[in-house]
Amino acid sequence: ASATSSDGALKVSTVSSVELQNVRQREIKHIQQQIAVLARYAGIDLRQDGRLAESRQANSKQLQTNIDNAAAEFGDELITGVQPRFDARKARQFDSYWNWARQDAYEWIQQTIAECITGVATDVDVSDKERLQQLQNRADLQLVQMLAGTAKVLSDSNNDVLQPAIELAQVLHDACKSTLSQLPVYRELSGLMQPKTYISASGEASYTEIPRASERTWTDYIGHMSDDSHHDIPPHIHLCEKSKNRQWSYDKQFSSTYYDGLSDISQQGTSFVGRTALVTGCGRGSIGAEIVRSLLMGGAKVLATSSSYSRQTTLFFEDMYRKHGSRGSELIVVPFNQGSVQDIDSLVTFVFGQLGWDLDYVFPFAAVSDIGSTVDNLGSHSELALRVMLTNVLRLLGSIKLAKTKYNSAGRPALVVIPLSPNHGDFGGDGLYGESKIALETTFNRWKSEMWRGHISIAGAVIGWTRGTGLMSANNLVAEAIENAGVRTFSPREMAFNIIGLLNPRVARVAHRQPVWADFSGGLNQLTQLNAIVDSERSRIKVTCE
Repeated sequence: ASATSSDGALKVSTVSSVELQNVRQREIKHIQQQIAVLARYAGIDLRQDGRLAESRQANSKQLQTNIDNAAAEFGDELITGVQPRFDARKARQFDSYWNWARQDAYEWIQQTIAECITGVATDVDVSDKERLQQLQNRADLQLVQMLAGTAKVLSDSNNDVLQPAIELAQVLHDACKSTLSQLPVYRELSGLMQPKTYISASGEASYTEIPRASERTWTDYIGHMSDDSHHDIPPHIHLCEKSKNRQWSYDKQFSSTYYDGLSDISQQGTSFVGRTALVTGCGRGSIGAEIVRSLLMGGAKVLATSSSYSRQTTLFFEDMYRKHGSRGSELIVVPFNQGSVQDIDSLVTFVFGQLGWDLDYVFPFAAVSDIGSTVDNLGSHSELALRVMLTNVLRLLGSIKLAKTKYNSAGRPALVVIPLSPNHGDFGGDGLYGESKIALETTFNRWKSEMWRGHISIAGAVIGWTRGTGLMSANNLVAEAIENAGVRTFSPREMAFNIIGLLNPRVARVAHRQPVWADFSGGLNQLTQLNAIVDSERSRIKVTCE
């Protein structure tokens, strides 16, 4: 404001910034009061967003506290280890058996032609019985026609040098033609091996496997494994019956039926055409991988899961199918974490819903190694292993049981082979492995008490010392000493052969009426000083190397 003084000078009056600020604040307060009045009149809650933000902030703090507590309680390995990995979009399907059969036959003949030209081949060689059987398993009319045409082209060349190749093409043609009306079969023709530990002159210990001289055929193997001539000691592999005191003991008659089935596999072979199977824990070198191989040879459709899904994984299974996939067989590979409940639900929905399969066989063989964990340092990793090998095995069975009901396939039970073990803490330092295997034995009672019949059948396999698997490879060096102590150790292929024997219809029919207990321990459960023998052999190897 301004005014004029008595002497005519202009006088200016000033207002302090404080007063202006006060006026401005009163105006703002007045406006806020007006807004509040109008909001109340209109039924609008001006504090709604503020209260929501405050609530979210409080919830966020509580959630962070819960996460911190869960991480401290369960540990990072368990939390990370239960994350889902299943993704149906990543499923890889292999079913072109016919293509691989043509390629294999062509390569076989071309290799012989090359050997004829260089003078290496002077006679037809079909000594590779396993390769010939695999070709017969994949034979179809088009392959037979291709082989006939190849033999004719070679014959028309009038080149005597190519005679071995001509004869090979004709032998392959005749062999494949003879099986066109037959079902593909799983028949084991590979060699039987035994463990051998060497210590070099430089003090380096190495492990290898050599042919087992006493078992040149699988008939020899069956004979040795079924031998019950030792007093009070059951055979290395056998089936059991449950006594009145609820203990499982050697059943000679039932075992004889089982051995007959093994003999059928080794001599005539067995077919799985029209059968579907789910196999978890089937990575390279595992028992599960050998089971997948056997099922594919027999013409089954197999869903194999991988917790380490990668290009290397898919190439491994592609090569397996290329070599062993039979006529009508199919292999689907998906990423899957058996430690995840979400993955279990997604996997079963994928099988029964998206694929439209029913399951005839289930092999929940996924496992987690837990070396070095003892009672005074059990941690997050041990709990993850327990979840994978016990808790979620039961959840998987439950999910399959529900799916059987939902999709109206009750009455066609899935035969589930439960992986048991004679190791109930005998090794020590393997976390909760023994506890998980003992707890799985409850499935034999649950089958009856929870009415699984018609949905799921149980065959428990007590798996003995199996060389070279992820759980046992660290013990390969002492396997020879274990055999010297009277225990039979097995290769993954031998153990898979034992397990496939449980799928024999005569055994499976019993499993559909009551659970079957199969002891494939190789006498390991009879060895009372296991840990002492292992420690002694390790010490001997160490001293010798030094």
